[in-house]
Amino acid sequence: MSHPGGGRGDRLEQADHTWGSRVNYGSNDNQNSPLHLAAIKGNIEMCSLLLKFGAKRYVTNHINRTAAQMAAENGHFHCAAMINNFVPQEEVRYYTLPEFTGAEPKLPPELEGIFYRFIMMTNIHPVKVVFELPPVFLVNDNALKIVNVLQLMSKRQFYKKEECPSTVEMLSFKFHYLATILFELAKPNDDTSKKQTDPKDVFIQKISTVENYLQQFLYECIVKFCPKDTTLFRKMVSYMVQGMDSLPPLDIILLLVGNKRAQSVESTAEPSPTCAACDEINPSKKCPKCKAVQYCNRECLKIHSVMHKKKCKQIRKEIKDLKSSEETSALAKCLSKIGIK
Repeated sequence: MSHPGGGRGDRLEQADHTWGSRVNYGSNDNQNSPLHLAAIKGNIEMCSLLLKFGAKRYVTNHINRTAAQMAAENGHFHCAAMINNFVPQEEVRYYTLPEFTGAEPKLPPELEGIFYRFIMMTNIHPVKVVFELPPVFLVNDNALKIVNVLQLMSKRQFYKKEECPSTVEMLSFKFHYLATILFELAKPNDDTSKKQTDPKDVFIQKISTVENYLQQFLYECIVKFCPKDTTLFRKMVSYMVQGMDSLPPLDIILLLVGNKRAQSVESTAEPSPTCAACDEINPSKKCPKCKAVQYCNRECLKIHSVMHKKKCKQIRKEIKDLKSSEETSALAKCLSKIGIK
């Protein structure tokens, strides 16, 4: 799977020369396609190149595993998430072309690249989505245009008959979900003051300070997803109606659609630590009080502080009780050695 160095164009040319029409063909005994081999190694860049050259994620090997499943089973969860979330850029470009001469395209051509990068994101935690949302999306009527394109893309997924139904449903919900968040941000501000406020800041503020705002928002997002006869929708509903064992909507979305989806398979690899605010992997900071919860940066710590306050106090109490218990046990051992009980 190693190839000569060089620019992206060189690697594309090398991939085309090496595999060509055999990009979905498994020539070894295990029937692993080139995409399988790259996924097993966790080579995200090569997987991306192969997908752009026409590799099909639904192709299976001799044990009936897709490339994404092989990546996850080998602990390469990011690689699996990238494969599951891949969308050919031609599907976005389609909306930048006018339906007929003189018509306005559904998506402004200048937004094609930035929109494509946005929908390819694998961490769809609402806080991360808002952080990554390009400001230009909220300029003029861009938001409504993008919401419309996302809704069309959501519906169009079900025309992909060759794709695995679970992938179709996952991508359909993802586009519906991104459209729901963007539509919420684009709504007129309720603030009656003349001071201009950033819609992204308003949304984050609600998440941080309004109790159950995020869970209610995501609950409505799930309920509004159509069609209702999909396996994904039925799973989401079943997770919400399990009584004491019910999962909150955010956990359900991250588990069935987001970056935790790939981690649901059996694997010996330990998942990487994640930020408590935005779910990004390998956060660099910790809560200054309990030291048990991790964050990407000060902004994430600030966002999560209100929600974490009660838990933080509980963690600190548990740590204090544990230390007290250990100290008592150590003292008892010392006294026992000198004959004092």
